[in-house]
Amino acid sequence: METSDFYDLTRLFHFREILNGLDPDSSPKAVIVDPSQNLAPGRIGILCGAFNPPTLAHVELAQCAKDRFQLDHVLFTLSRITIDKEKVEGLSQEDRMLLLSLIAGELGWASVAAVNKGLYFEQARAFRSLFGNKARLFFVVGMDKVMQIFDPRYYQDKEKALKGLFTEVHLIAASRGPWDEKKLKEFLSRKENQVYENRVYPLSLPEGLKDLTSTDLRTRIAKGESVQDQLPEVIEKFVDTTGAYRSVYEDRCQLLDLLYGVRVWAEKECDFEALVRIAGEETEKGERLRGMVHSAKVSSSQLKELISEILRSGPKR
Repeated sequence: METSDFYDLTRLFHFREILNGLDPDSSPKAVIVDPSQNLAPGRIGILCGAFNPPTLAHVELAQCAKDRFQLDHVLFTLSRITIDKEKVEGLSQEDRMLLLSLIAGELGWASVAAVNKGLYFEQARAFRSLFGNKARLFFVVGMDKVMQIFDPRYYQDKEKALKGLFTEVHLIAASRGPWDEKKLKEFLSRKENQVYENRVYPLSLPEGLKDLTSTDLRTRIAKGESVQDQLPEVIEKFVDTTGAYRSVYEDRCQLLDLLYGVRVWAEKECDFEALVRIAGEETEKGERLRGMVHSAKVSSSQLKELISEILRSGPKR
C-alpha cells in the first residue's frame, strides 16, 4: 500500500457515485463496492458501522466472527444513514469507504458494501435481495447494539420489524464495554425477547479490544495524542498523511467536493495529492487555492484554469 492510494480520484469518485446512488427514501438496497468480486451465496458476515475511523477492534471483530462461525466472507458495511449519528463528521464517507476497501484488500476474505437504510431489519431485506435465498446471513454487532435493535422507539411496529429481521438473519453479538455473555443472556431471557433468543450468538473479544472505540480515538487524534497500536497500519498512515480529524483535513474534503463537479477533467488532469499539499502551504499558491476552496461561487472554467495554473509549475505525479 502506497500513500498515493489515499489520493486516487478515480476511486474516490467511484465511491461517491455509489453513495449518491443509494436513495434513503427508496426500497432497501445494498451494493458491493468492488463490482469485480462475485461473492458466492455462502455464510456471509455483515459488519455494519460508522467506521469513523476503522479500528483494530473492527478488524479483530470481523476475524473472530469469521473464525468462530465459519463465515466464508465478511462485508464491512457503510450506510447512507447511521442511526443516532445522522450528521457526517470526521472522515468523509468516501474516505471511510476507501480505507475499508484497503483493509479488505489486505485481509483477502473481506469486502466493502454500502446500503441505503439505517435500521437492521431494512438492511436485512437489502442483503437478502442481493444474495438470494441460498445465503446464510449473519449481522456482526456489538452487544450494546442488541439493545438498540430491541428498542421499540426505533420502530413503528417493533414486532413486525424484528420478525422481518430474524427471519432473514442471525446476530453475532460481541462483548463490548460492560456487556458480556452473562448480561446478554439475561437481556435475551426477558419475556419480550425470548422468542429471538436462539437467533443471537455471543462472541467474546480480547479484553484490550472490547473497550476500544472510534469516538475515543477521534478525540485523542484531535488532541495530538498517540493512538499507536490501536489502528490498522493503513489507518495510521492515512491519519498521519492527511491530517484527518484536524483542521487541515477540511481542505481535502472541500477540494474533493469541487473536483467532483468536474470529475471527468479532474481524473485526467489533476494531481490530487499535490493540490492538497499546496492547500496547506503558507505560500501565494496556497492562499489562492484556499481562496478558491472557500469561495461561495466558482465556475467550472475558473476552477480548471486556476488548478491548471497552480499545478503547471510542478511535475505531475
